[in-house]
Amino acid sequence: MQETDINLLVGGPQGGGIDSAANMISMAFSLAGYNIYGIREYHSNIKGRHSYIHFRIMHKRPKSLKYPVDIMVALDPDTLFEHMFDVSHNGKIIYDTSFDKFELKNARMITSDTMDRIVNELKSRNLTLDIHGILDYFRSVGAMPIAMPFDKLINNCVPEGPATRYYNTLGAGTTLAILGLDIEHAYEGIKYAFSKKPSVVDSNLKVIQAAYDYVDKSEIKPEVLKTYPVIPRMLLTGNDAVSIGKLMGGLRFQTYYPITPASDESTLLENHEDIKFLENETENLKKAGLVVVQCEDELSAVNMANGAALTGARSATATSGPGFSLMAEGISFAGMTEIPVVITFYQRGGPSTGLPTRNGQADLLFALNTGHGEFPKMVISSGDMEECIYDAMNALNYAQKYQMPVIHLVDKTLANTMDLVPEIDIKKVKIEKYKDNNNHENYKRYDLKVDDGISPYGVFGKDIFWMTGDEHNELGHVTEDTSMRDKMMEKRMRKLLVADREIPLEDKVILYGNKDAEITYVTWGSQKSLLLDVIDELNKDGISANLLYLKMFEPFPSEYVEKVLKNSKLIIDVESNMTGQAAKVIRMNTGIGINNFILKYNGRHMTLDEVIKSTKRIMNKELEMAVLENGS
Repeated sequence: MQETDINLLVGGPQGGGIDSAANMISMAFSLAGYNIYGIREYHSNIKGRHSYIHFRIMHKRPKSLKYPVDIMVALDPDTLFEHMFDVSHNGKIIYDTSFDKFELKNARMITSDTMDRIVNELKSRNLTLDIHGILDYFRSVGAMPIAMPFDKLINNCVPEGPATRYYNTLGAGTTLAILGLDIEHAYEGIKYAFSKKPSVVDSNLKVIQAAYDYVDKSEIKPEVLKTYPVIPRMLLTGNDAVSIGKLMGGLRFQTYYPITPASDESTLLENHEDIKFLENETENLKKAGLVVVQCEDELSAVNMANGAALTGARSATATSGPGFSLMAEGISFAGMTEIPVVITFYQRGGPSTGLPTRNGQADLLFALNTGHGEFPKMVISSGDMEECIYDAMNALNYAQKYQMPVIHLVDKTLANTMDLVPEIDIKKVKIEKYKDNNNHENYKRYDLKVDDGISPYGVFGKDIFWMTGDEHNELGHVTEDTSMRDKMMEKRMRKLLVADREIPLEDKVILYGNKDAEITYVTWGSQKSLLLDVIDELNKDGISANLLYLKMFEPFPSEYVEKVLKNSKLIIDVESNMTGQAAKVIRMNTGIGINNFILKYNGRHMTLDEVIKSTKRIMNKELEMAVLENGS
């Protein structure tokens, strides 16, 4: 029996309930035993601009998205135009009959550059620049527009209105009905989506019933979708997963200044300071407490986190590119004074303000080289939900154990990905304490008599020691003595060598697939899951591929990476930046140059179809560098 593989897009205005629709659909399918993988794309304004969620629904766990989609739900006319190239030849398009008088010139929320592309395409096909033209376009490519009287259906069951408040529910309900999902699962999806607003649940249930009744009476004859046993899972975004991982790792103090897409993590922690995620740990965590502070800027955020760490609290901050720029001096200070602090760095499109709500991976080299001077810092990266959880936990452990700043990279695509995650493996939960000081009377904070470079950690309120951003001696007093400078520099950097030796290889780099494959992909971050799906699809075509997946960039697993790549036949670097930054890191550490690239820097997530197509073109020597363009 063929695997169910549903590709779905729900679009509408920013602030128009897209997230609620996504939650309804996700929960409904999860309760039917399916797995959900979705990514939220949105403009950098509060309300009005186009926003959408791209979904893939399967029984087995999907790890990527692909175009074209099978169903598109348009909660406003703009969505029809914005995604005119994204619907399959037999796809279904749900829209409101009130759009019938809409003219493209009135689409004030479509940016001028996007508008130009839409107009040119419609004119090239001699189609009118209005709703009729776009619907004719869809019909010409074999898609099926389905008009629904949104207002009438909603007003009949929820007369108190306004009807627009329920557009998202009607769209979600119609989607579930068309796909043949049992209405009881749709009801449960509603209850989940509005669990914090119980007063609106009944009215939304009526709208769901109206959607199912409409589809039942229409010419659409959906098949009954098979359901499966439900296993315990968590519906998480990357932001959620990092938050949980930090709590599991013993986080006690978090700072932030609001910035996209990092803020979601800190606001989630603020909203759950009573810690309800971990049932068995709740009381113990409550005793310890968690403090989240919104600071006046990122300078304060990193330095406040530094200060909290000096009290012995596990401390972190979270930011994105512009904020990280401001944190550079504070990170350098943490390196000099050997403060264990975690900086969760959510990457987005730059430079400057750039694409504040879009994806990017162009900050890898920045993270590796942040701060002035040479000092030990660890740079790690996550590629899926589980890694977000355990890497966030490990980052706190690494910072404490090796007494250095740890930078945890999470790209925007991963931060805003929705995924159903199996239960947490409690065996992986561990908290490694810093090297404690047992000699309070003759305490030397920067004691040089340590083979591993890790001196006993001093805690404010318990130990007396001096601290300065200047070079210092064992007590912390300022010095410019040449011999002491050499000893302190070597002591600090020795910690990286120890970390490299002690951290397991699988936490630094992983080779997925047959080591003798025809193609070796190299990647990091959110492309990990995508490329694992790509490998499976290529295998169906008789093409063998493997993936060298990088998790840790400092210290870098040079020996293993060199060993793998020296024996690889065709190497393709896959990244969401323009310059192949991971490939540069590889060359710097191993001397191996990579000549073939699949890159994307338009701010949108990579999709399965475009990577497979580009791979085959590289195999056929049609090109060496493919620049991907999917996305609206």
